[in-house]
Amino acid sequence: SDLLGAGFISVKKFGIDDVSVLKVCEIAGVGSGSFYEYFKNKDALFIEMHQYFISEMSDLLFKIGPEIFNLDIPDAIRMIFVRIGEFLAQNENLYFYWLSVCGKYNTEESQVKAVKTVNIMAIEYAVKHPEVLRIKNLKLMVYILITSSIALTMNFFSSKNTGFTYEELIDCLIDITMSYIEDDR
Repeated sequence: SDLLGAGFISVKKFGIDDVSVLKVCEIAGVGSGSFYEYFKNKDALFIEMHQYFISEMSDLLFKIGPEIFNLDIPDAIRMIFVRIGEFLAQNENLYFYWLSVCGKYNTEESQVKAVKTVNIMAIEYAVKHPEVLRIKNLKLMVYILITSSIALTMNFFSSKNTGFTYEELIDCLIDITMSYIEDDR
């Protein structure tokens, strides 16, 4: 909806603590009466924004799934990192900024959806690559890869000078993952 988009823009423009219903409505081009038809207050908007964000992230993962399922583990990890980075950076880093400030709006519902998405992807990948079923704690490893790709991407792009490239960060995580897998076998 226009209000959700305006909410993301407002949070980035003013900071989460300085967003007001009026500012969101001005950006959306609607009156405050329209806002209250959909949301009780700005916290209700923020919760809906977070659920929307998780839904978009899940959609992204499901969309790239068919490509990932045909790749070996290192290339799959690389694609996940690259695509999540692109997703967070779209619209002048709108989602990237949201993710950096949205912590208290992470609901049980959005958490369940995120974990379910990761689990489905792990199962579908394992169907095409049965050798991964031998990995100890497979669900946990996939969860760590997805959540770390988001967290590390955020940390990398919010740091002024890390001394290494994003590609080097991805390569290092791939090396760590492959080392874990090989040690486990």
